[in-house]
Amino acid sequence: MTDTADVVIIGGGVNGSSIAYHLAKRGFGKIVLVEKNALASGSTGKSAGIVRQHYSNPVIIQMVMESRKFFEGIAEELGGYPGFVQNGFLLLVAEQEKEALKANVAAQRDLGLEVDLVPPDELSRFFPGINTEGVALASYEDTSGYADPHGTSVAFAEKAKQLGVDLQLGCQVLRLLVKNDAIYGVETDRGVIETQIVVNAAGPWGKELVRPVGIELPLIPRRLQETVVKSGDYGTHNPTVIDLHQLVYFKPEPGGLILVGGGITDDTNPVNPDQYKEQADFETIADVTERLAFRMPDLAEASFIRGWAGVITVTPDFHPILGKAPELDGLIHAMSCSGHGFKLSPAVGMLISELIMDGRTTTIDISALGPDRFEKGETFSSRYKAFPILA
Repeated sequence: MTDTADVVIIGGGVNGSSIAYHLAKRGFGKIVLVEKNALASGSTGKSAGIVRQHYSNPVIIQMVMESRKFFEGIAEELGGYPGFVQNGFLLLVAEQEKEALKANVAAQRDLGLEVDLVPPDELSRFFPGINTEGVALASYEDTSGYADPHGTSVAFAEKAKQLGVDLQLGCQVLRLLVKNDAIYGVETDRGVIETQIVVNAAGPWGKELVRPVGIELPLIPRRLQETVVKSGDYGTHNPTVIDLHQLVYFKPEPGGLILVGGGITDDTNPVNPDQYKEQADFETIADVTERLAFRMPDLAEASFIRGWAGVITVTPDFHPILGKAPELDGLIHAMSCSGHGFKLSPAVGMLISELIMDGRTTTIDISALGPDRFEKGETFSSRYKAFPILA
């Protein structure tokens, strides 16, 4: 069976779903979203769901600020259960990262972000029992928060479907169809879809998707673990915290639960996104909960509830790959890699829709995030040497 489409989006995670919605919202032709499993069944469904705005580089700061504004009104715009909570975000740094924090906050303020520097002796206003040992300085964003990754993805996709998008779930793309250095379709296990535009939003599968057509993307899927503990008096509006002294992050979850995670050094080996250990390791659970208890002594007796591992797709500079493939006309990459994809997804959807419909992005210039930056030696960097994923 042969079908036709104006665009085929490969990947039903939060970015693919957001792109489908934003294109449909602007009335762009026939849109097909293809997902080999269920919506948000890959990296998205195991995301921590943090919506912070603290970054080092102006293009990402602008993108995440745009996304945060979208999250504030997401329930009204999309319906469903995206579950955004504006609980604020605290970043704690040790002495060696103090100047980097000041420089980042200055850059963020220049772009209009409302963010405060907080000395250690004032952190007790956020957490009365906090141990400030090792903390040289902190920053606080009142407007940041968290949301439900699965609920957000489904909300994007369901609204897109209402606007006419064809969601083909349980449908696997077998190969890209190419002629004269241009896309002319995709072959799936249900047949061929002819199209001149394909969006690669396949996350950890995106590298293997394009390899058969001669494109090599510098993507490494890595396993990252999350732990959930329970403390009865922990509120859902306590701020999310990233602690660069202890290399731990934690955020509230409904029902007095706390999600806790560690650093990218958790497991640096590439993994097969179709076959990896999805349970958290006992050693990791013990390690991150110990670091949590160091910073928050009141949580030393918090009880373990569950843990899991997911896959994040890392680029050499911990920044997403967004833009047209220079090797193949009609192919667009949209992979917000390195664990940043969820919080950036509203902006990714908007900007990729602009790229497709207008030929370029008009809200924010994302040309520096193109896939050819690695060959050109024009990569990004983080100011935080101890935690470069905090790009």
